[in-house]
Amino acid sequence: MQPARTPRGRPPRPAPTQVQPAGAAHNEDLARRIAEQFGTSPVHAVKAVVYRRPPHDMLGKDGYSLVSNYFTRYVLPYCLMKRIISPLQTAVLSNLIGRQKRGLIAATQAEIAEEIGVGRTSIGLALSALCEKNLLRKVKRSTYQLNPRVAFNGNGEEQQQLLAELRAMQLDTHFPDELAGDLCPFSLGDTA
Repeated sequence: MQPARTPRGRPPRPAPTQVQPAGAAHNEDLARRIAEQFGTSPVHAVKAVVYRRPPHDMLGKDGYSLVSNYFTRYVLPYCLMKRIISPLQTAVLSNLIGRQKRGLIAATQAEIAEEIGVGRTSIGLALSALCEKNLLRKVKRSTYQLNPRVAFNGNGEEQQQLLAELRAMQLDTHFPDELAGDLCPFSLGDTA
């Protein structure tokens, strides 16, 4: 007896078998089984290799923040050597980069001062200087926003959304796209 034929004259495909998980318990190659179900002839060799990168092994358990390589390679060293940013301002900036959540920092001056080991009154001056340079923006009392083109904790899509929101605000300081004052030689528009 001849097998039933489809309208084009081909024998019908066999009903797909249930795919079992791959592994020693099932002793089957899952990729091969899937390929056989979609092909008309047997598959002779199918290999599936999955590469997983290990997670970062970082100091501390606070996660990580992405910092612009351009900023850490060119801007910050220049500013330190030319005394455009003081060691205290650098310490405050570093503290804020480590604290940020999607670019925002909620911390009092007293908290920052305690963590870096200085008096609270000097923190206010450092924060003001960082704001003047467009590295930071004061949102409200005890809440600051890092320039997301310098440092950002979050994925690229979140950063692009935040940048669009900030650009729509059309701030007089041109935050986040221009660094102010002595940092003008470092155009952020050229590094995007």
